[in-house]
Amino acid sequence: MDLKQKYLRDDWAEYEINGSMFMALADYTKEQTEEILLQMDTYEDLLPIKEGQTQMVGGIVEHEEPMFFELTYIKQPGEMTLFLEINETDCDTYLDYILENKTLKSNYNDTTRKNYKDN
Repeated sequence: MDLKQKYLRDDWAEYEINGSMFMALADYTKEQTEEILLQMDTYEDLLPIKEGQTQMVGGIVEHEEPMFFELTYIKQPGEMTLFLEINETDCDTYLDYILENKTLKSNYNDTTRKNYKDN
C-alpha cells in the first residue's frame, strides 16, 4: 500500500509508530488507514500516561461497515508516545473498551476539540 505524505513537519503529531505496526497498517484499506492515523493524531495527547506500562485503547472506523480495532502503546512522562501494535477486534471487545473508558474518543468532548483546533 502506498501512503503519500500529507503533512508538513510542523503538523506532525508527537508520537512514533513501531515498524511492525506500520507494516500491519498496510493490511487495511486506504480509507481505514487514513481514519486510524487521523484518530491517532487527534487523540494521542489525551491518552493516559503510565510509567513503564503498555496500555491498550479501542477504536472504530465507521465507513461502509464498522471496523473495530485496538492499539497497544506506551506513553511515559516526558517521552513520545510509541504505538506498538494494531489488531482488528469485534464489537463486543470495543464495547468492553467503552465500559472501561478506554477508547480513543472516551476523554474527548466538544470543548477539547475546540481547544485542540485552536493550538
